[in-house]
Amino acid sequence: MRKFAVVFLIALLLVPALVSAVKLTIYCGGGTERKGLEALIAEYKKLNPDVDFELIDISYSAYMQKISLAVMSGDVPDLMTITYPFAPDLRKYLIDLDPYIEKYLGITPKEFEDALYDVVKPYIKDENGKIKYVPLHFTVQGLWVNVDYFEKAGIPFPPFGGRKEPWTWEEFVDVLRKVKEANNLPYAMSIQYSAERIANYLAIRGAKVLDEDLNLVLDKDPKAIKALEDFVNLFKENLFVPAEWISGQSADNDFYGGVTAVYWAGSWETADALEAAESGGKRFEPAYLPKDEYCFGVEGGRFFGVFKTGDKKKEEEAAKFALWAGWKGEGYDIYLKTTLHLSAYKGHKVDYGIPIMDHVQKVFGYLAANAPEWIVTVRANPVWSKIYDPLRKQISLVIAGQQDLQTALKNIRAEYERIIEELGIKK
Repeated sequence: MRKFAVVFLIALLLVPALVSAVKLTIYCGGGTERKGLEALIAEYKKLNPDVDFELIDISYSAYMQKISLAVMSGDVPDLMTITYPFAPDLRKYLIDLDPYIEKYLGITPKEFEDALYDVVKPYIKDENGKIKYVPLHFTVQGLWVNVDYFEKAGIPFPPFGGRKEPWTWEEFVDVLRKVKEANNLPYAMSIQYSAERIANYLAIRGAKVLDEDLNLVLDKDPKAIKALEDFVNLFKENLFVPAEWISGQSADNDFYGGVTAVYWAGSWETADALEAAESGGKRFEPAYLPKDEYCFGVEGGRFFGVFKTGDKKKEEEAAKFALWAGWKGEGYDIYLKTTLHLSAYKGHKVDYGIPIMDHVQKVFGYLAANAPEWIVTVRANPVWSKIYDPLRKQISLVIAGQQDLQTALKNIRAEYERIIEELGIKK
């Protein structure tokens, strides 16, 4: 009896500790992003040993399907990372972070917002001005080049390869032909299968998918149609790799494996470029995108959101972690140093301790600074989130020769009309 009483007393003492433990589930991308989150979690647990985490990797191609199914079933994770094209469409399922910003950061929501780059701000708030996301990192599209291939071709690249100014669009296409021929390559450039690449390409050429009033203008603007024709022809000429847009062939593998000399990707490739250089003895450098009417990189990044689960304790613990992870000087710097991504905060300097990051910050900083204001309006909205996938799929069918461009544009128009009706937007 006495032994039972002692055991019972110990059990009672342990109950509060067991009850207070919280486990947070996070949906995230794999690779570099997961490494960054693992570094964050390791440090956070030192400060908060009563919080546990489960990281669930989801591939980029299946990410929105997985999130959508979770929302439909009501079985959502506590937190998710989300890339910028899809962020606006999910804000309604997330908690408001405003009260937690004041509680855990000691600043007002406006002070939090004002610390960010202007091109990041539209993504974090809903239509009522409530903050729904914190930034994990800031990304900018740009080029990466295989330095050895360019040196063999005798072609300088901007800005650290002997050329100061960006190539014009015509010069760029000519460069692709020359570097391909000089190195006897099957293709000149890799470009990720993404509607964002299309949007940035069109914007450089002075064209848009949506206008500032969210009207679809892609199929009505002769400049946009001509630019899309040129885009498809780059695949037909084998300057771009058709399989990257038709069958899911890896653009990363093509570029880092030496199949192509140029990679239209962005700042997020830094860690992979360094790893590939170290393992393969190659040299990769960031470079400016070409200039037509504009020269800039579309801004974006990855964001952290806390789902409404109805469990207020877990929601608060998730918000506390998200703010620690997404505020400069807190866990944010740990994440950036691990992933080699860029900060979304104005004037926030991070000492990466890696020489190439000086080039990365200068190249992508230049491309981000040149971004016109309208590029945010036409992308930071639910219409873009929903038209994203149909746009890239329809263009890929043209590249595959399964339909012509006019058919693709008609299909995109039909999908746009459906989306507008679904969202209840009157036109």
